[in-house]
Amino acid sequence: MRKLWAMIRNEFLREFSSPMTLVFFLILPLLFTAAVGAGLGGMMGGDEDTQPEEYRPLLYVVQNDTSGSLGEVFLAALDEVNLTLKHVDRLPEGEFGLEIPADFSEQVLAGDEVTVTLHILPNDNSSQAVEQYVLAACGRVGGAILVARSGVEQAQTRDVVTTPAEETTFFQGVLEETLDAAKDPPVVVEVHWPAGTLLEDNSRAMADNSQQASAGQLVTWVQITLLGAAEVLVDERLRGTLRRLLISPTARAMILGGKLVARLALGLLQMTILLVGGTLLFGVNWGKDPLAVALVSFTFALASVSLGMLLATLVRSRGQAGSAVVGLSMGLSALGGAWYPLEITPQLYRQIVQILPSTWAMRAYTDILARGATWREVIPAAGVLLGFATLFIVIGMLRFRRYE
Repeated sequence: MRKLWAMIRNEFLREFSSPMTLVFFLILPLLFTAAVGAGLGGMMGGDEDTQPEEYRPLLYVVQNDTSGSLGEVFLAALDEVNLTLKHVDRLPEGEFGLEIPADFSEQVLAGDEVTVTLHILPNDNSSQAVEQYVLAACGRVGGAILVARSGVEQAQTRDVVTTPAEETTFFQGVLEETLDAAKDPPVVVEVHWPAGTLLEDNSRAMADNSQQASAGQLVTWVQITLLGAAEVLVDERLRGTLRRLLISPTARAMILGGKLVARLALGLLQMTILLVGGTLLFGVNWGKDPLAVALVSFTFALASVSLGMLLATLVRSRGQAGSAVVGLSMGLSALGGAWYPLEITPQLYRQIVQILPSTWAMRAYTDILARGATWREVIPAAGVLLGFATLFIVIGMLRFRRYE
């Protein structure tokens, strides 16, 4: 423990030996948080109070029933149950979609059971709502069809309609009248919201500008600090101190582990400062579940410092190490959603960037800030970050066997 404590102490003394360290360690991250938050405010909107709004999921529709008009009647019913419809020729991947068969009108008029195909997203919490909306529309149209069929049967017994064409016209007229009448039901529900209540779809909620800026700049600047382990190891290798340590009686794993722990402690300190700064200076509420924040922060820090150790085995000079640390930190942050919300990017992009630890960190931080995720709910993301850390450590240790 004495050796470990000595390594941590030396790392802190080394890091803060220059006054400029405070600029990059504390002042610039907070200034960038303020600047980015102000910039995102224009794009994402402010934090002003809003009244409850209806949630209208987007549903892509392929309308194959072009020979009859009852398909359009069904679409009108869908629009009445809080669905936003978008007509396409082919359903896009990763979105809610509905296919109406080509013989929809024909089967309805023939009295047969007709099937529409709904495509939902198993990992999206909105899937149940979309399914219920479509079922509600089916129930509304189904009930109107039963009324229309009953009306046609009565019209036939009274010789009001005598030909198939007259039956079709009468059926469609009764169907449309029934659906129109259903728009103004005799019994309605009036919902009273408490003052100040905000209604949102929690599964799709985005972080506001202050939350996005606070989490994003934390990820960006802390990565620079943690990946800085590469600069430290390269510097010590070039000065010969690392060689002397590696040939000493102290185990190689103890030496490397001590240096990583020292740099990890430095990164966790910076994280704590930026978390507190985000709360006090920008009003970001990080305190809903401190354990969740701590779990994500620790695993992300561990993954980043492990990547720094691996990076040290790939560069040969101090200049290469410095450029690699800054370039990699900025690249991982930009691609991982630290500079803009991932929710505004295409589905394919969000899938590709899952290979980055910064993506999982930002996803978990956004879940905590915008959706109130608990520590149990961020365990999957923390587990992935821990997996990144394990991978980087194993590869780094294997390469350090030949490291001089």
